[in-house]
Amino acid sequence: MIELVFGLAVRALITDDDGKILIIKRSSESKTNPDKWELPGGKVDQGEPFDQALIREVKEETNLNISLDHVVGVSEQNLTLIRAVHIILSAKVEEGELNLSSEHDGYAWVYFDTLPEYELADWLRDFVKNQIPAGGDTAGEEDQESYQEILKPWLSSLKSSVDNIRKKR
Repeated sequence: MIELVFGLAVRALITDDDGKILIIKRSSESKTNPDKWELPGGKVDQGEPFDQALIREVKEETNLNISLDHVVGVSEQNLTLIRAVHIILSAKVEEGELNLSSEHDGYAWVYFDTLPEYELADWLRDFVKNQIPAGGDTAGEEDQESYQEILKPWLSSLKSSVDNIRKKR
Protein backbone atom coordinates (compact mmCIF):
# COMPACT_ATOMS: atom_id res chain seq x y z
CA MET A 1 0.00 0.00 0.00
CA ILE A 2 1.33 3.44 -0.95
CA GLU A 3 1.37 5.97 1.87
CA LEU A 4 -0.03 9.35 0.88
CA VAL A 5 2.11 12.41 1.59
CA PHE A 6 0.30 15.31 3.24
CA GLY A 7 0.25 18.62 1.37
CA LEU A 8 -1.09 21.93 2.62
CA ALA A 9 -3.59 24.05 0.70
CA VAL A 10 -5.35 27.21 1.85
CA ARG A 11 -8.77 28.51 0.76
CA ALA A 12 -10.60 31.79 1.23
CA LEU A 13 -14.28 31.94 2.16
CA ILE A 14 -14.72 35.45 0.76
CA THR A 15 -18.04 37.09 1.57
CA ASP A 16 -19.61 40.24 0.19
CA ASP A 17 -21.84 42.77 1.97
CA ASP A 18 -24.91 40.61 1.25
CA GLY A 19 -23.36 37.51 2.88
CA LYS A 20 -22.72 35.77 -0.44
CA ILE A 21 -19.60 33.63 -0.94
CA LEU A 22 -17.27 33.77 -3.94
CA ILE A 23 -16.79 30.44 -5.71
CA ILE A 24 -14.72 29.89 -8.83
CA LYS A 25 -14.94 27.17 -11.47
CA ARG A 26 -11.80 25.27 -12.41
CA SER A 27 -10.89 25.08 -16.08
CA SER A 28 -11.69 21.86 -17.95
CA GLU A 29 -7.91 21.64 -18.62
CA SER A 30 -7.09 21.56 -14.89
CA LYS A 31 -5.14 18.57 -13.53
CA THR A 32 -7.16 18.67 -10.31
CA ASN A 33 -10.89 19.24 -10.00
CA PRO A 34 -11.56 20.05 -13.69
CA ASP A 35 -14.92 21.82 -14.22
CA LYS A 36 -15.60 21.83 -10.46
CA TRP A 37 -16.47 24.82 -8.28
CA GLU A 38 -14.25 25.65 -5.32
CA LEU A 39 -13.10 28.47 -3.09
CA PRO A 40 -10.16 30.61 -4.25
CA GLY A 41 -6.76 29.52 -2.96
CA GLY A 42 -4.14 26.88 -3.55
CA LYS A 43 -0.91 25.28 -2.42
CA VAL A 44 1.41 26.67 0.21
CA ASP A 45 5.01 26.89 -0.98
CA GLN A 46 7.74 25.42 1.21
CA GLY A 47 8.68 27.86 3.96
CA GLU A 48 5.80 30.22 3.13
CA PRO A 49 3.44 31.27 5.95
CA PHE A 50 0.00 29.87 5.09
CA ASP A 51 -1.77 33.22 5.54
CA GLN A 52 0.59 34.90 3.07
CA ALA A 53 0.16 31.97 0.67
CA LEU A 54 -3.60 32.49 0.72
CA ILE A 55 -3.34 36.21 0.05
CA ARG A 56 -0.94 35.46 -2.84
CA GLU A 57 -3.10 32.68 -4.32
CA VAL A 58 -6.30 34.75 -4.20
CA LYS A 59 -4.51 37.64 -5.92
CA GLU A 60 -3.15 35.31 -8.63
CA GLU A 61 -6.52 33.63 -9.24
CA THR A 62 -8.93 36.57 -8.92
CA ASN A 63 -6.90 39.81 -8.92
CA LEU A 64 -8.50 40.65 -5.56
CA ASN A 65 -6.63 41.93 -2.51
CA ILE A 66 -8.13 40.40 0.63
CA SER A 67 -7.83 40.60 4.37
CA LEU A 68 -8.11 37.43 6.41
CA ASP A 69 -10.30 37.02 9.46
CA HIS A 70 -10.62 33.54 11.03
CA VAL A 71 -10.06 29.88 10.32
CA VAL A 72 -13.52 28.50 9.57
CA GLY A 73 -12.70 24.91 8.80
CA VAL A 74 -10.52 22.20 7.42
CA SER A 75 -11.15 19.62 4.74
CA GLU A 76 -9.04 17.03 2.99
CA GLN A 77 -8.77 15.57 -0.47
CA ASN A 78 -7.03 12.41 -1.59
CA LEU A 79 -5.17 12.93 -4.84
CA THR A 80 -2.96 10.37 -6.61
CA LEU A 81 -0.01 10.56 -4.19
CA ILE A 82 -0.95 13.46 -1.95
CA ARG A 83 -3.55 13.98 0.74
CA ALA A 84 -4.24 17.70 0.47
CA VAL A 85 -5.33 19.34 3.70
CA HIS A 86 -7.34 22.49 2.95
CA ILE A 87 -7.37 25.16 5.66
CA ILE A 88 -10.33 27.47 5.03
CA LEU A 89 -10.21 31.06 6.28
CA SER A 90 -12.89 33.74 6.16
CA ALA A 91 -11.90 36.81 4.17
CA LYS A 92 -13.12 40.16 2.88
CA VAL A 93 -12.20 41.96 -0.32
CA GLU A 94 -10.14 45.07 0.40
CA GLU A 95 -9.65 46.21 -3.20
CA GLY A 96 -9.39 45.06 -6.77
CA GLU A 97 -11.62 44.19 -9.69
CA LEU A 98 -12.49 40.50 -10.07
CA ASN A 99 -10.54 39.10 -13.02
CA LEU A 100 -10.01 35.33 -13.19
CA SER A 101 -6.73 33.65 -14.11
CA SER A 102 -6.59 31.15 -16.98
CA GLU A 103 -6.95 28.35 -14.40
CA HIS A 104 -10.64 29.18 -14.02
CA ASP A 105 -13.62 29.43 -16.37
CA GLY A 106 -16.19 31.18 -14.20
CA TYR A 107 -17.20 32.64 -10.88
CA ALA A 108 -20.37 33.14 -8.86
CA TRP A 109 -21.43 34.90 -5.66
CA VAL A 110 -23.76 32.50 -3.85
CA TYR A 111 -25.32 31.98 -0.44
CA PHE A 112 -23.73 29.20 1.62
CA ASP A 113 -26.91 27.12 1.70
CA THR A 114 -27.08 27.05 -2.13
CA LEU A 115 -23.56 25.60 -2.54
CA PRO A 116 -24.88 22.01 -2.83
CA GLU A 117 -26.60 23.06 -6.07
CA TYR A 118 -23.16 23.41 -7.74
CA GLU A 119 -20.80 20.66 -8.87
CA LEU A 120 -18.25 21.22 -6.12
CA ALA A 121 -14.75 19.86 -5.71
CA ASP A 122 -15.00 16.87 -3.36
CA TRP A 123 -13.14 18.59 -0.51
CA LEU A 124 -15.55 21.56 -0.64
CA ARG A 125 -18.60 19.30 -0.96
CA ASP A 126 -17.49 17.45 2.20
CA PHE A 127 -16.89 20.72 4.06
CA VAL A 128 -20.33 22.08 3.11
CA LYS A 129 -22.06 18.82 4.03
CA ASN A 130 -20.48 18.95 7.48
CA GLN A 131 -21.67 22.54 8.07
CA ILE A 132 -25.34 22.16 7.20
CA PRO A 133 -27.36 20.73 10.11
CA ALA A 134 -28.87 17.26 9.75
CA GLY A 135 -32.49 17.14 8.67
CA GLY A 136 -31.94 19.73 5.96
CA ASP A 137 -35.74 20.02 5.48
CA THR A 138 -35.66 23.34 7.30
CA ALA A 139 -32.92 24.79 5.09
CA GLY A 140 -35.50 26.63 2.98
CA GLU A 141 -36.93 28.30 6.07
CA GLU A 142 -33.59 29.36 7.55
CA ASP A 143 -31.87 32.44 6.24
CA GLN A 144 -28.17 33.21 5.98
CA GLU A 145 -28.08 34.66 9.52
CA SER A 146 -29.13 31.29 10.93
CA TYR A 147 -26.12 29.57 9.36
CA GLN A 148 -23.82 32.26 10.68
CA GLU A 149 -25.27 31.77 14.19
CA ILE A 150 -24.74 28.00 13.96
CA LEU A 151 -21.09 28.51 12.99
CA LYS A 152 -20.27 31.23 15.58
CA PRO A 153 -19.19 29.00 18.52
CA TRP A 154 -17.07 26.86 16.25
CA LEU A 155 -15.48 29.90 14.61
CA SER A 156 -14.69 31.48 17.99
CA SER A 157 -12.92 28.33 19.12
CA LEU A 158 -10.88 28.13 15.94
CA LYS A 159 -10.04 31.85 16.11
CA SER A 160 -8.64 31.41 19.62
CA SER A 161 -6.44 28.56 18.42
CA VAL A 162 -5.09 30.56 15.48
CA ASP A 163 -4.49 33.62 17.68
CA ASN A 164 -2.46 31.46 20.08
CA ILE A 165 -0.39 30.08 17.18
CA ARG A 166 0.28 33.60 15.87
CA LYS A 167 1.48 34.74 19.32
CA LYS A 168 4.08 31.94 19.34
CA ARG A 169 5.63 33.09 16.04
